[in-house]
Amino acid sequence: MKTKLLFLLFFQLSMLASAQEYIFGKVSSDFGTELSGVVILNVRTDEKTLTDKDGNYMIAARRFDELRFVKSGYDRNSIKISAESYSKPLNVALLKSPYLIPEVQLAFQATGNLKKDIKALEPAKRVVALNSTMTSYMKSKPTEVYPQLRTPSAFANPNMNAGQVNMLGIASALSGLFGKIKNPPLTTANYAETQDFYRRIKNTLDLSFYTSRGFDEEEIDRFLIYVDQSYSLAKKYRKNFDVAAITADMKMAYMEYIKTHKVGS
Repeated sequence: MKTKLLFLLFFQLSMLASAQEYIFGKVSSDFGTELSGVVILNVRTDEKTLTDKDGNYMIAARRFDELRFVKSGYDRNSIKISAESYSKPLNVALLKSPYLIPEVQLAFQATGNLKKDIKALEPAKRVVALNSTMTSYMKSKPTEVYPQLRTPSAFANPNMNAGQVNMLGIASALSGLFGKIKNPPLTTANYAETQDFYRRIKNTLDLSFYTSRGFDEEEIDRFLIYVDQSYSLAKKYRKNFDVAAITADMKMAYMEYIKTHKVGS
């Protein structure tokens, strides 16, 4: 008899130990509004339940279980079950999730007043000033010294010209010096030099080109004066009498001379 009583007592204790314990309560917003459709999840057992239209719920849970409360548009909340959770309703408040208000762009609407509409379309003065400042900054030279990629002197190839005379530079300088000596600076001819230069042209150059076109001696003199005034013959060639250059200048001047002068009339 005693053995049977002990067996019954042990059976009842085991039944109580294996019996489920339930947590119940209400879920509401931070403003006190009951929230329906909130998902309550027991992380250990993966059991889920939903709040009813009044925000009430009930779910099986043991001590130290974690319950998660999830609803779209609200921050998730997690609560650890303790001994006190069974003695009174476990009420939970969910905070509204923050969201960004989409930017509203106001489209331009014409008023029909041209002056007002032009001012409305113009950029702000601060924007114009900022763009001007940025443009000036981009055009200005950098003040910082940027690193340059150079080969260290220890690894650079030897300079085969180091310590040698730059013969090309010396030759160029001597050529310029001799050119200055050979070609003295041009100076304006005086009257005697000019007359002597004209006589030399008439005695040296072949003037048959001009005589065949009706130039007599007086016309040739007038033509030489014209060429000298137009192309500075005496100034350029009295000291360096270049026959080819003088002939070319005279031919160029002839094409202009016959346009304004009547020859052989």
